[in-house]
Amino acid sequence: MTKTTLLSKLLCRTLSVALDVLKGGFPAVVRLETTNACNAHCVICPHRIMRRPIAWMDEPLFARLIDECAASGCREVHLHNFGEPLLDKRLEQRVAYAKWKGIGKVKIFSNGSLLDSTRAQGLIEAGLDEIKVSFDGATKEEFESIRTPLKYDAVVQNIVDLVKMRDAARSSLVVRVACCSTTDKEATMQFLEQVVDDFSFGKLHNWADGGPPRENRIRKACSRLWRTFTVLANGDVALCCLDYDGQQTLGRVDNEHSIRDVWNGAPYREIRRRHKAARQSEIPLCANCTKSLL
Repeated sequence: MTKTTLLSKLLCRTLSVALDVLKGGFPAVVRLETTNACNAHCVICPHRIMRRPIAWMDEPLFARLIDECAASGCREVHLHNFGEPLLDKRLEQRVAYAKWKGIGKVKIFSNGSLLDSTRAQGLIEAGLDEIKVSFDGATKEEFESIRTPLKYDAVVQNIVDLVKMRDAARSSLVVRVACCSTTDKEATMQFLEQVVDDFSFGKLHNWADGGPPRENRIRKACSRLWRTFTVLANGDVALCCLDYDGQQTLGRVDNEHSIRDVWNGAPYREIRRRHKAARQSEIPLCANCTKSLL
């Protein structure tokens, strides 16, 4: 056994003990992909090569999942996954329904291009708790080269207007901006940092599609498998939010199978078991995912 393998086993075992304690019988965060459609073709995103058909989650399924989350005490629901949530024309109604059912935190992740004053007002009135806007590039030219065909000026203005409307309504909506690709962090933050509640930078990852396993890297148990639950627009349960094509599903939520059933089912247990033993190389999507490598 190599030193790297030994360290991976020790780290995975130690981390998974803590994750088991925190896991509970129901996921802490449920992500509902109300649509996987997107109006952008970002160079840092594999949406352009996604093979899944474009779909919208039907209303009965959405309501049933929210009802189960509320009944099970789930405090956080994200109404996004691999698409632009504002392409869902029923998004405001869905936010309002989740809040009416008692979900503590309802969040969306958006590219900001469709966030005009009408949609912004609707989301504020619906009770949305948090929106995170993806924003890349240090200049107008760099932004538009990364986030084709979005327009820098329009996205910036939408964010500014949203914050103004939020403040005027005395809403508790949290507005965040996240960046993962830029040549100059200070230039990227220069204006919006003074406007939004939080501006953060993350690292680009490989979308669980980085080629053959790298055995010389220390592995860690991925907390997503113990904390988050991702339902695709058609009701399939994806391995995680990085499984953009739904290549490895762990079940399906329908009239016969609930979130709780899938969360505690054999496929999820087997995936967690392999992560506990630092055997991620046996799981195609986890084998070389940068989120599972230290």
